[in-house]
Amino acid sequence: ATGTATTTANTAPDTAVASGLRWHWATSAGLNSYTEPGLMRLQGPEMGLHLRLSDVAWGGHWGLEADVLYGRQDYESMNTGRLTNIPNIESRSRIMYAHTAQRTEGPAMGLSYGLAVHTLWNNLDGTTTTGAGGYVRKAIQLWAPVRWRTGLAPGSWATAWTAEGGVLISGQHTSVLSQVSAVYPDITNRQDKGVYLQFSSEHRQGLRAGAWSPFVRFTWLGDSDTVAFSTTTRQYQGTEPLSQRWQVGAQWLLP
Repeated sequence: ATGTATTTANTAPDTAVASGLRWHWATSAGLNSYTEPGLMRLQGPEMGLHLRLSDVAWGGHWGLEADVLYGRQDYESMNTGRLTNIPNIESRSRIMYAHTAQRTEGPAMGLSYGLAVHTLWNNLDGTTTTGAGGYVRKAIQLWAPVRWRTGLAPGSWATAWTAEGGVLISGQHTSVLSQVSAVYPDITNRQDKGVYLQFSSEHRQGLRAGAWSPFVRFTWLGDSDTVAFSTTTRQYQGTEPLSQRWQVGAQWLLP
């Protein structure tokens, strides 16, 4: 009993070793702007739910993370007009390995890396202001993320900085063209060129307090492969063009 009391007294509250599963929840709000340069833009607000799971029993290195983002977007194109209130759902699931063992409250410091699966569901089904037909767009991608996070600075208000980047390993994008007309097939394109960068800061009063974390994220995807298809009257070449996505907002990390 004496040994336990001594250990507790000599351990700072903000660096105490945590035991068992640690669940870190956060919510977010922001703006999502997606463009295919020279072709179209999708833009609107989005909200997110974020989860991080870690456990000292795993050796202090491993963590599981998940993000789900839901938004309503407006579509605009010089060629095909406008369409409003389009639902957009994005998910990201990651397994991360911290180079330095994580044995304290809060997310891992220093270098982390792992694998991530991203999905996207975007429902453009409907008719634009010029009479053009839309369709559902779906994607699934495998990424290799790398993250660097600084330690929390001492003081009444602590701040941490995080930089994260990822390289696309492989992905596929499905355009449900059959929603436009029954004569069109659904097209699946392969994607193998892409990167993303995200920067954020975290501000909290004590590691066990709630925190807010503004962020900015940029994603670039190159042109996909080309899939040939035909109808009874024409032959087509289907390609998912180069795209850019900006996401700006803030997370609220629950205590």
